[in-house]
Amino acid sequence: MAQQDLLSRIDLWAGRLNRLPRLGRVILSLLITLELVVLVSIVVDGLLIDEVVAGDVGAGMPILIEAVFGVIFYSLGWWALVGFDQPWRATTASVLYFAAGVIGLGLILILVLYGLAFGYLL
Repeated sequence: MAQQDLLSRIDLWAGRLNRLPRLGRVILSLLITLELVVLVSIVVDGLLIDEVVAGDVGAGMPILIEAVFGVIFYSLGWWALVGFDQPWRATTASVLYFAAGVIGLGLILILVLYGLAFGYLL
């Protein structure tokens, strides 16, 4: 029964995504890509900041890594939410990409609240 419930929720969200106009799906894909790249940049910068300061890694390397992730995320988003074939129909991949965006937004909000609570943002 749980598998059927999950499939019906995916179908419900796929139907909602199907009702969005093409421009709305393009903008949604862009916004999800931006928030996912922000999350990746936090991780990449955290991992490479000491190496950049020490001179072991070039200053442009974190930006290059983040740009590659950005292109990958946007390509996935375009494939899932806009499509290369016409007419486009939402699939499970579309719903999962949208869910990744919702989870990413939640993580960003948690990080902002954490930063505000401990004085990192002020």
